[in-house]
Amino acid sequence: MPEDQTLPPLLTENFRETARHYIPLSPEEESTMLAKVGVKTLSDLYQHIPQAIQFQSELPVPEELNESETRAHVSRLANANRPLPSFASDGLPDWTQPEIVARVSALRRLATSYTPYQPERSQGTLTAHWIYQCLLSEITGYEAVNSSLYDRSTALVEASFCSLRLKKKSSLIAVAGSLEPSDLDVLDTHLADTAFDVLRIECDPKTGRMNPETVRTILAEQADEISAFAFPQINTFGVLEEVDALTDLCREIGVRSIAVIDPFLLGPGGLQAPIHFGEAGADIAIGEGQHLALEPNFGGPGLGLFAIRFDSKHRNDIRNAPGRFVGGASDRSGQSGKVMVLSTREQHIRKEKATSNICSNQAFLATLVGAALLRRGSEGLREAIASARSSLQAFLGKLPEIPGVRCAFPESPVFTEITLATDFPVRDALEKGLEAGILVGTDVSARIPSSQTSFLKLTFTDRTTSEDLETLISVLQACAKEGSASDAASVAEPPASALRSEGPEIPRFSEEELYAYYRKLDALNAAPEEAPYPLGSCTMKYNPYLNEWAAGLEGFTRIHPAAPESCIQGSLEILFETQEWFKNMTGLAGVTTQPVAGAQGELVGLKMFQAYHRARGDEHRNVMLIPRSAHGTNFATAAMAGFPAGRGIALLKADSTGCIDPEDLDAKIEEFGPRIAGIMITNPNTGGIFETAFAEIAEKVHKAGGLVYLDGANLNAIAGWIDLGAMGVDAVHSNLHKTWTIPHGGGGPGDGIVAVSERLTDFLPGKQIIRNGDHFTTITPPSSIGTFHRHWGNFAHKVRCYTYLLRLGKEGIPRMSGTAVLAARYLQKSLDDQFPLLPTGTDAAPRMHEFILSLTEEQFEALEKVGVSRPQAIPSFGKMFLDFGYHAPTVAFPEALGLMFEPTESYTQAELDRLAETAKAIGELVISHPEIVRDGPHFTPVKRFDEVSANRNPVLRESMATLPETPAIGPASCELLARPVPEILAELRNLPIAAEAVEA
Repeated sequence: MPEDQTLPPLLTENFRETARHYIPLSPEEESTMLAKVGVKTLSDLYQHIPQAIQFQSELPVPEELNESETRAHVSRLANANRPLPSFASDGLPDWTQPEIVARVSALRRLATSYTPYQPERSQGTLTAHWIYQCLLSEITGYEAVNSSLYDRSTALVEASFCSLRLKKKSSLIAVAGSLEPSDLDVLDTHLADTAFDVLRIECDPKTGRMNPETVRTILAEQADEISAFAFPQINTFGVLEEVDALTDLCREIGVRSIAVIDPFLLGPGGLQAPIHFGEAGADIAIGEGQHLALEPNFGGPGLGLFAIRFDSKHRNDIRNAPGRFVGGASDRSGQSGKVMVLSTREQHIRKEKATSNICSNQAFLATLVGAALLRRGSEGLREAIASARSSLQAFLGKLPEIPGVRCAFPESPVFTEITLATDFPVRDALEKGLEAGILVGTDVSARIPSSQTSFLKLTFTDRTTSEDLETLISVLQACAKEGSASDAASVAEPPASALRSEGPEIPRFSEEELYAYYRKLDALNAAPEEAPYPLGSCTMKYNPYLNEWAAGLEGFTRIHPAAPESCIQGSLEILFETQEWFKNMTGLAGVTTQPVAGAQGELVGLKMFQAYHRARGDEHRNVMLIPRSAHGTNFATAAMAGFPAGRGIALLKADSTGCIDPEDLDAKIEEFGPRIAGIMITNPNTGGIFETAFAEIAEKVHKAGGLVYLDGANLNAIAGWIDLGAMGVDAVHSNLHKTWTIPHGGGGPGDGIVAVSERLTDFLPGKQIIRNGDHFTTITPPSSIGTFHRHWGNFAHKVRCYTYLLRLGKEGIPRMSGTAVLAARYLQKSLDDQFPLLPTGTDAAPRMHEFILSLTEEQFEALEKVGVSRPQAIPSFGKMFLDFGYHAPTVAFPEALGLMFEPTESYTQAELDRLAETAKAIGELVISHPEIVRDGPHFTPVKRFDEVSANRNPVLRESMATLPETPAIGPASCELLARPVPEILAELRNLPIAAEAVEA
């Protein structure tokens, strides 16, 4: 097939955008499809499910809005917010962002594609993540930077677990009390009910920073138990810590050092890179990267930076690190490209032995950060840092003119932030600031509980204007009490050792050059709006453009999470309404919108289970029941929550129908009885089969004293039809990036709202939003387990989800899931005469939104004759879908010899027919030309990679003096989709390798 060097057209709004509920099926197509699967209505697809657990009436949610009504409603909410110039960052500073970020955000093949498990059609995403890794490696100095975690708080948690794994028999993670309190709260929440504890070392209240000798003494006393010490470079008071001394004493005592840094401030003219802390550098560096590319967005989505050593002295540390890494590789033709490496650490392979339960990360933010850094370059970072420093110096020059205000820690150096001691309550300044139109700063008085003084922290960035400074000074002067003295004391400057002496070297590209490059990366991917994206258990559906418009409204993007309640009424209303919708859609009593991914939602659920049992005096309940066929995250989450592999997880067998074996369940309950904390079930299960006995299973577990967790990964099959409360569910997460149309972003960010039964409402994490008349406010549940996010979760995704719900309304929700089931049944019916259904012997069990097929014995044997083993036959078959313009189905999960298809509701009958035709064509090709399948894919930008070599000697970074080379696009996925299947099949049969096989 000739290579086409022209870029395919940009994806823009299409017929799916204007279809009611974003479902493009015509009434005639729906009738034809219903007839083919042997039913008359969508409700007939659910007739095998007990009526007692189905909703008995319409969902108690509003009617759908049309597009103009939705725009007006969401605009009203955005306008109800009041973004203001801000000196309040509290760990999330607000820097100016380059225009390239918005332009790259609109590239749909990058924004909506899945995690790049099929590298041959994912080089766009992989290269974008490679750029991020290399640039952050250049900034921090570390050999290995993963392609993102949820946020800085989660990165601290993951670094802690990593260090605990690296130091066998350790049980403590020591932390500086000068870290951001929200980060410490998240760490405490995660480590509760595990075998590990947090040792908090307080800072010196006189200097506002850690005393190295105090730290040394405390660490030395428990050196054997302590795995690592985590400390900030710039602490919660804006003070620079003595990072060299802290790093060196960690090495001296035998504990690892975890440096918490701000990557933005490591640019030229900025602070020292953590690789150069002390004699040998910190062992691990973590930080927040949201502000490298995004505005505050009410606190999310964030981006967690995680960097670790990977050199001759530290070859194995990375094996204990969390998250994904992208590495260099060569395909079978010798062409270079990128693949994910070291994946055997991850949950989908290692299950309860994984290094983390994280599945979705913040992948698309990593893409945007890479673009933003290349647009800024080293000089752009230097200019921004210099601007912030200049504003701080200008303020300090005026400090003597402000009575009753002084530097809180004059002997401790600062960089872009400063904490002031005030003779007046900080709340007075905050209130006067609102009247003047600014956010004055952050009240940090409670962070030094031993002091009666009021403390106000100010943050300066390149957004700080001279007008903002004048307003700030006027507000502070207006707060001064009569007779208050002024402070003329100087503030300590950073020592030379704290500053960067060279680098980082980041090239700077023009807007148009960079956009053209990312457009090419975009063309190397496939997108779910082009055609079915049949990944099973991934729910790849159309992502409406209207959602993106809503999330991009300035009233949402510019609002800071530290803003007072009066300024955030629009955001609070969205969170409140989202809570109410999910209560009503699930039939459950409470909702938390804080979790930022399905895996984190699972962890939230299990942590609430533990708190519930602890409150009842049942701490001995330490066993979780999980079916063998469950998603890998279930096992990894259970282990992370404190149900360790081997003794905390009991596996459940399946019966001949593919559902949980009731006899095995009874036996496990008999065996573990009073130790059972709960059960985790996916329903429909990973075979696409609905567990019709779910309510009975729940009753048995409840009778044994346990709780019931529903993995909501497959809610796209049952939303609006099944009452989870009636099923006996105690907690369920809902993947917004699956069921509720949030774009996958090449692997994230996701979202994982959790709904709970009455049993657990008192234990919900974070804040609950309540309505008092027309005003929205927050409360903390009485027995809250703590917090999983330093702010409000991935707020921008709540905007997208809420916008989608408005367009669905009470009729659209069941129509969405019903059509998804219809599409799967129709596709299955189109293929079941060609391919066997798995699990074996379950043909009579109705499938819901997804199904698993295998190959025939003849097909397996044909591939074996050309050297393809049975375990490799399934991935090889899957890769051939790429040659027809599709992404592959899910391969070898949960059945080793299976292909899992999930077509979703977003496609027409004709689109589903072409997908079925493609599967049949590949099946024919296996018999007639198995060597073509063995060596596929053939029409992708790169061919099959040597992933064994890529993993044996991982290459994780390169110098970024120029933009990385990319492969020729060849035929883009949309061009392959435009061609008839027989035409592509004929071309495959005429490839040289086919002729060589005939001659042989």
